[in-house]
Formats: sequence, C-alpha cells, structure tokens
Amino acid sequence: MILALLLAAAPVTQVTVTPALEQRTLAIELQVDRSWKGDCLCLDMDGAEVAVRGLSRHPRRPSCFLRPEKGPIRYQLDLARLRSLRDDPDYAADLGRAWLFHDAATLLHPDGFETTLRVRFVLGEGVSVAAPWPREKDGAFLVSESQLDAGAYVALGALRTLEDVKLDGFSARLTVVEGPKAASDAQLREWIRVALASLGTFYGRSPSRGVAPIHVVLAGMKSAEPGVFGSVLRRAEPSVMLLFGDAAATGFERDWVATHELFHLGNPPTQGRYPWFVEGFTTYYTELLRARRGSLSAAKVWGTLASSVRDFCQPDGTSLRERSRNLATTHDWMRVYWAGACLALRVDVEIRHRSGGQRSLDDVLRELRKAEPLDEDELLAALDRAAGSDLASRHVDATKPIPVEALLTALGVGAVKDDEAVLRDDAPLARLRRSLTR
Repeated sequence: MILALLLAAAPVTQVTVTPALEQRTLAIELQVDRSWKGDCLCLDMDGAEVAVRGLSRHPRRPSCFLRPEKGPIRYQLDLARLRSLRDDPDYAADLGRAWLFHDAATLLHPDGFETTLRVRFVLGEGVSVAAPWPREKDGAFLVSESQLDAGAYVALGALRTLEDVKLDGFSARLTVVEGPKAASDAQLREWIRVALASLGTFYGRSPSRGVAPIHVVLAGMKSAEPGVFGSVLRRAEPSVMLLFGDAAATGFERDWVATHELFHLGNPPTQGRYPWFVEGFTTYYTELLRARRGSLSAAKVWGTLASSVRDFCQPDGTSLRERSRNLATTHDWMRVYWAGACLALRVDVEIRHRSGGQRSLDDVLRELRKAEPLDEDELLAALDRAAGSDLASRHVDATKPIPVEALLTALGVGAVKDDEAVLRDDAPLARLRRSLTR
C-alpha cells in the first residue's frame, strides 16, 4: 500500500498493452500526464527501435520517436523483429506458447520526464502475463522510474504459476511456460529451492534488496539437450529467467546456472558494470556453493576451478581490466569470467591465510553489499585492504604471468583427470583449501 501511494504521487503515464501473439505483435497505447510538454519518446535498449511501427523516428536520436501532434500515442511492437536482433530475452525470445521480452526493448517512455508507468494488459483467452512489478487490485502494474531504468523480464502467453518457494526472509514466485517438458513441477520447485537455500546460507538473509518475491520464469525449450540458459535483472524488483532443454528431467541438483544467476541478486552495488567482478566473482562462488551444499564433490569442483584458471587466468599481454571493459565488443566471456574467478580465489586464499581462518572473501562481499555503490577503483581498494596488499589492483592490471600454478600447488590441487582434481592433503595450504568448500 505504501509503495503504491509513493508511486501514485509521481505523474502517471497510462500504458495499455494488447498482445496479438499469433501475429507476434503488441499494440501499445500511452496516455502521458498533461504536465509533460516534451515531444520525444524513447526505448532504453540499443537497436530495439527497429521493432516499433506507427511512429515517426526522431531525426537526431536513433532510439527515440516523435510524439504525435494530436491524440493518444499508439504504436505496434513487432516481437518477431525484436527477436531477430539477438534471439534472447534481453530483447525477445519465442518460448513456443509464450513470449519473453525485456521491458526496456518494448515500452516507450517520455524522455526526461520522471513518471510512473501504470501498465495494463488486455489479455485474450488463454493468455496470461508475468512481471516483477507491484500490482494494483484492478490488475494493472506500477512501474517506477527507477524500476524502468533497472529493467524487467516480462512473459506473455500460456503461463502457469507454481506455488511460491519460500525460505527464511525471502521467496521466489515461479512462472512456468506451458508446453512439453520432462521435468515435473516438483522438480522445478526443488531446483529453485536448492539454489535459493545456498544463497540464504551465504547471505544470511534475502539476496534481493527488496521484499517482493523474486520473479522467476521457467521454460522448456525444443532441444534434445538438457542444458540450461539463464539471465537475471537484479536491481529494484528482481527478475530471473531460466530456459532448459525439454528433455531435462534429472541433473538439476548439479546444475550451475540457477545458482549462478540467483547469486547475482546479492552482488554488491557498483557504479558501473565490471564483468571481472560481477561475473568473475559469481563464477567463483557458483562452484564453491555447489560443493558446500553437497551437490558436487570437492575433487569435481577443484577440477573445474583448476582447469579454468589454468586456461584463462593469464593476461596474455592484455590486462583483465582492459578485457573487461571491451567485453561487449570482444565477447571474450570465458577469459574475463574465469580471470575474475582466479582473482576471487587469490583474494579469498590471502584473506583466510592472513586471518588464520577468521575471515574470508565471503565476509568481504557481505560487507560490501551494505555499502554505497563503488566505482572500479574503490572496489579494488576495498579488495586490496581485505587482502592486506595491492593484490587485486595488480591482478586486474597485470600484463605478465600470474603465479597461478604455485598457488594451486600450495593448496594441494594437482592434475585433473576425468574432470576431477587430484587433491593432496599434505600440501602447505591443504587445510585452507578444505575450508573453501565447507
């Protein structure tokens, strides 16, 4: 109720969305508060403007359109065209009997005008909507300016809501796309419960900064492979999507994707997006958390960690900071993610070693999560302080070899055979190694 009152205090833009999913389009109408005197309506996702029909493009701003001189603002959003840009939910994805799309690629908003969107969906028979936004009694959603900036995954089509997964202090609202899938509802709920339980143990409270349930969309894809693909929008009202091969019925307990994506919800706030940290540290904990909950053996987890840091930690003439900044154009995901995970391992070992096991990187991330958003240098300084040296700063700027093999040897991590590492308990830091996966 309080949230609704706060949102309603801002000027309101009424948005009506009428899906025509058979034609793969959305008919959208905006009625903007009379206090808005501007003429520019914009999308926040680069390239998505090609899917907008019925409005004139702004002559100088490629993602924006001109406000009609008279009457309401009406346009059509071509989901198929949006999908053709990247074929993932950061634009739009066809899930068979439903569509999943990013609101920043579909909902035009008045440029430079702080407004709350009141979004009402006009749904035909058999069509439902799932979104993370607060909902009023009449079914309309309220989207604040900050939530619009954060983005959300929205599902439209043949959907079914499962019973919420509730754990101490937080919960997840699960929406399943109807269609053939080998996994049962119980298996899907357990999959999410296990991943959330790992996070609850790590953070001690909700990984979401809000109190609303985490919005999770689950869909089986037409694939003989049981693999999983996921993504998360973690600010404001969080939303997560997890897509899996429709043959998947077992193995969810060992899956890394749900743990990885949900762990992002607790990432410390930053003033920018630093993949070496956001993705790299999450990649590191994705492995540790699965060992800590007993889903994988320590030998298996160290097999993945050792192989990956050996393959990707070395800078190879280009620093991690530079690779991270250029990731959007180079798409060098594996090297940046695992070089970041390598840094997390080095910092974690150093903190545990210096403190005699009294502190760890776990403690540092929990503390940073409560801090004000940090820029990249402030974040590195915090990690350096925790490590007691300039280890983190040197790592991200290194262009020469990093002593990874010496660290693994000290930890007692040897060769990897059949995806499992040979572990030596007589190594100098073997006790510390064991503490990482407990």
